[in-house]
Amino acid sequence: MDKIFCGFRTSKHPEAVKRELIRRIADTGSKPQHEDTINNMLQEAVLWVTDGSSEFEENSGMHVYTSWAKSNRATFENFFTKDFLLHLLCDRLQNSSKAITLVHDSMHILQGTSSFLSLCHIIEVKAISFVREHPNILTLKAFCQLMLEFRECIPKGAFTSTFCTTLVQVMSAASSENSQENPDQFVLAVSVIAQLLNHIWQNASTETILQSLKMIFRVISVIDEDFEPSISLGALVKYIPLKFITTVIKNVVADGGVQDTNMTAALIRMIDWLRWPSSQNVDQWVVAFLRGLATVHKYTILVNVTESKVDQVFDMLQYPGIRDPAMKVLEHMLLSFQHSPVAFHQIVDQVPSIVKLLRCENSYGAQECLAKLGELLHCLMFLHAGFPDLYDPILELIKDLAKPSAGLIKLRLAENKWTAQKTEITGYVSKFQPKSETGKTGLINLGNTCYMNSILQALYMCDSFRRDVLDFAPNAQCRLILKLQQTFAFLSHSQRAAYAPGPLLKVARPPWFSSGHQHDCSEFLRYLLDQLHEQELAAMKRRQEGDDFNQEQMEMSSPEHVSPPNIYKSRLRSAQIVNTDVPTKEAVSAEKTPILGIRCLNTFDPTLVERTFGGKMITTFKCLKCNNESSRIESFTDIPLAFPDGSKENITSSSLIGGKSMVQTSDVVDQDSADGHNVEADAGTTKSPEGSDGGIRLNDLVQYYLEPEKLEGDNQYKCDKCNSLQDAERCLKITQAPNYLIVTLLRFSYNIKTQSRSKLFTEVSYPKSLQLPVHCCGTDSDMPLASPRCKVSKSDDGYCQNMLYGLCGVVVHSGTSSECGHYYSYARHSLPVQQKHNCDMETDSLPGSQGPPGGEDTDYLQDKWYLFNDSHVIYSSYSSFSNVTKRFGRDTAYVLLYRKIDADPSTRIDLNESIHPAVLDSPLRTDLRDQVAKDNARYLQEQELEARTLAARRTVNAKPLSSWYKYEDSDDQGGSPGGCGPGGGGFGGMDTSGSRFVY
Repeated sequence: MDKIFCGFRTSKHPEAVKRELIRRIADTGSKPQHEDTINNMLQEAVLWVTDGSSEFEENSGMHVYTSWAKSNRATFENFFTKDFLLHLLCDRLQNSSKAITLVHDSMHILQGTSSFLSLCHIIEVKAISFVREHPNILTLKAFCQLMLEFRECIPKGAFTSTFCTTLVQVMSAASSENSQENPDQFVLAVSVIAQLLNHIWQNASTETILQSLKMIFRVISVIDEDFEPSISLGALVKYIPLKFITTVIKNVVADGGVQDTNMTAALIRMIDWLRWPSSQNVDQWVVAFLRGLATVHKYTILVNVTESKVDQVFDMLQYPGIRDPAMKVLEHMLLSFQHSPVAFHQIVDQVPSIVKLLRCENSYGAQECLAKLGELLHCLMFLHAGFPDLYDPILELIKDLAKPSAGLIKLRLAENKWTAQKTEITGYVSKFQPKSETGKTGLINLGNTCYMNSILQALYMCDSFRRDVLDFAPNAQCRLILKLQQTFAFLSHSQRAAYAPGPLLKVARPPWFSSGHQHDCSEFLRYLLDQLHEQELAAMKRRQEGDDFNQEQMEMSSPEHVSPPNIYKSRLRSAQIVNTDVPTKEAVSAEKTPILGIRCLNTFDPTLVERTFGGKMITTFKCLKCNNESSRIESFTDIPLAFPDGSKENITSSSLIGGKSMVQTSDVVDQDSADGHNVEADAGTTKSPEGSDGGIRLNDLVQYYLEPEKLEGDNQYKCDKCNSLQDAERCLKITQAPNYLIVTLLRFSYNIKTQSRSKLFTEVSYPKSLQLPVHCCGTDSDMPLASPRCKVSKSDDGYCQNMLYGLCGVVVHSGTSSECGHYYSYARHSLPVQQKHNCDMETDSLPGSQGPPGGEDTDYLQDKWYLFNDSHVIYSSYSSFSNVTKRFGRDTAYVLLYRKIDADPSTRIDLNESIHPAVLDSPLRTDLRDQVAKDNARYLQEQELEARTLAARRTVNAKPLSSWYKYEDSDDQGGSPGGCGPGGGGFGGMDTSGSRFVY
């Protein structure tokens, strides 16, 4: 019989004949047979099953096998040995799924025999390795069916957790696209695997379930271009007890090992699970994760996930089976994304098609979804108003749907706001940001006001300026300085993480600045200093003249009520032509008269701005024909540094790099002649000075600014003595150094020919210490006393002293134009430190003078830097921002602040001495102190109220778990590595180097 069965396999008989013969052979097994015949028949039937080339062979072999085994149970028990079972489990067989079905039927037959339990033990021992070695989805389905029926085969003890995690891993790699099964078979196979895991979880310990959840999270958070986890993992979600949501999310969002990129990938893949047929509870897990991330302020992840998936989630509304969970996720994503309309506008174009589909579908679910969608759209159009061209078609489309009240809209928005999430999910997490570990207070961005915030923080760190501002006697005429006092007082003493400088913005914003728009921080700084000076000067005049102050006149002359003034008015008024027909030495001698900046027209004491930022320079024009020299003295509060384009002789007026300079020309120079601070150059062709390595040294730009300029050709100078246009030379010399030197790098270019603006991205190396040549006239007895740091050299018209400055602030512009992008600043306290220097050290210096000991890299200020990025304040370092353009191509230093290093050692502090402005400065004036004290008390009350309210609903925190990204299993090594570094980011650290909010 066995030989007939063996030969029949290769016969050419019709299939109907074969089926009849197979039936007869199977029935023959019930008749008495020799033991060898039985064994041979069983062995041949096994070959038909495991090596069959057609479904007919596999089914026929299985039929004969089960018939003969059942009819000859005693012989079959001896046939189905442990070795034979290991052969079926371990050897690579052609039809592995049928082999497991054969094992399944065999265990049915042997159930109750003496060998049954030992065979179950073998399956239990080999279960984990079998799953790993047989990832085919149908084979796994058959194996899981075997275990669901014979639960004695399920691994026990410590191996239960490993078996579950192995099943999860294999499921994650399964895909209907990569298998030969049709989608229905694939879904059925996955459901069987999920049922087995559900059975195990129902009877397993909490730790076993958590280990399985860890593996699921680890798989979906992996960043690997060659591996995309299957959405079949979504079939497991409905079997995960909902009681684990709180514990899992609390530990995942708080796990430092989970990088932002991994968390983003995990959430994106969880959202994809919504597409799995009959998925349940996926929406609850997704929304819970989004809320949990919001409570720990990981906004970068929320932004990335929402923007990348919102349109796909919206598209899911057209499928009835997944419509309800998709709507729940969509509502939370869009209602919580309140800082920008970007996410909402991504789905606007899809709204008509989805609404039309829902209207056409005659079902209760479709109509319910349509009502929810209408309410959601009204909420979003209320939140992101101001786009009538986009919203009018939508309003017409949903005009027949119920419109929610304004109160309900506000309630929905408040409930879903990222900063006000319910705490039942992750335990108590305060909605109040803790103050920065630096102890510094940030400034809240009030709508594209980073241009102001960056400047204010840099000025605040100028210690002597801050002290003088806070000590300023109140005066009703000086409204701007009073608001600046208030801002500085809160920065020094507020307990909040960030202060909103709204009162200052109201009086400090230039009238031509549009609210809510980005503006030039350098222009704001010039206007701020100009107005501070003008208001204080006006107050001095009124006090001297004894006039009563007219409150109404003050109101009408405030920045909110006047037309845009000329911000250079005071500087133009300060210019004084000095004896245009006498040599330069005589002109310079006139500098001994009490003339300083704007004060040159009066005898008042210097203003706060003059004392801090005011300097003087003399501009000399020398006719190259008659050698006649004309000079004038000018005051300045900053030095604008243009980028060289080769030579000053080739400068024309066709293109301006950086726009207008701070120092104004006078009528002495022809209106058509080139301005010494405007350099023609194309943004893409700016050259670096000789000797630089791909960048420009700040000292070279200072040299370029001060070097003599020839005026010739179309740019000739009109000589009063010759009474005609002549070739001439213009020379700038600084005659009085400011206490704080403001340097503006003229990066923004306006090309008159193309009528376009652009930005120069040339990298500038700005040193820790800067030398500024200051000229003074007189005899040897007039030579200034110099410290070892400030070398003095003699020149033909006096003496040149190199004044030493230490870098104390850098304002960085990130973006491509002055009208867009973002500003942030790096700053440190500007009190010099006590340290010894070797006077014999070689140093870099400007031509014509000897540099100070230590050179550019010598640091005379305390090396404790801070990064001020609106409300975000962290510690930083010189090395982290000195090459910022190399790391972030759009980020360039724009405004630099240097502090003059005094020779008096009494003005210096110890190297490691802590600097706290609240202690360092004089006590606050009573009214300022009261304002800050009241706000601090209010802030404490807000925190206390929140804590009391949330304490009543607070749940017991679960014990923190180990890392949710690095799965600890000795049997599973070599997982994909984790994601990226901080910012972040970002939020969770908002990778501050990756993604960053730009307001």
